[in-house]
Amino acid sequence: MVKTLLSGLLAAVLLIGPAQAEQPVRIEPASGGKWELASDRSQAQVYTRKVPGTPVKEVKMEALIDAPVEKVWQAISDIRHYPEFMPYIDDIEIMGDAPNGGAYVYHRVDPPLVSKRDYTLLIVNEVDEESGQYYRYWTQMNQFGPGPNKGVVRLEICDGSWALERTEDGRTKATYWVYTDPGGKIPGWLANQANTVGLYDVLKAVEKRAQRLN
Repeated sequence: MVKTLLSGLLAAVLLIGPAQAEQPVRIEPASGGKWELASDRSQAQVYTRKVPGTPVKEVKMEALIDAPVEKVWQAISDIRHYPEFMPYIDDIEIMGDAPNGGAYVYHRVDPPLVSKRDYTLLIVNEVDEESGQYYRYWTQMNQFGPGPNKGVVRLEICDGSWALERTEDGRTKATYWVYTDPGGKIPGWLANQANTVGLYDVLKAVEKRAQRLN
């Protein structure tokens, strides 16, 4: 039961995407390091990788989404409407534009039976419509959002990216990577298990939204 609830929390945390600071640094997985297969479900596989100095692992999903890449990108980019279709997203507020062309976006999530979480991310998009390749990356930038709120756990780590690519049959090849710590008193081993399950919730929500777009 606890694992299921934490999966919902981590799904909400993992959903979001913006990145980059005043001095542009592209957020992406570091080269090297061994990825280990953690879960395999039909058209999606989840991998994890250890991060030195912390019990929380990086998580990566490779999947085929049954929708055109343009629609998938539209769903991922529709941040203002995340509370309508993303599990446990409680509030979204775009704080403003970043100097590098990105945006600062505040998020609050409200999972069951655990405290609310919040964080502000810097999001940056890279789009090549002609080739059908889309990339979004993000990192924690809490200094550009509201101050801490009583009773809400402030996340301090949240880096990640979406990489989308058009396939020959009209579907979308997606790679989703994230390194985040849910904070509070959630132990690392449980956070890692919830992360693995949570990525499938993200995938399902995005695919369903993309299929409904005109």
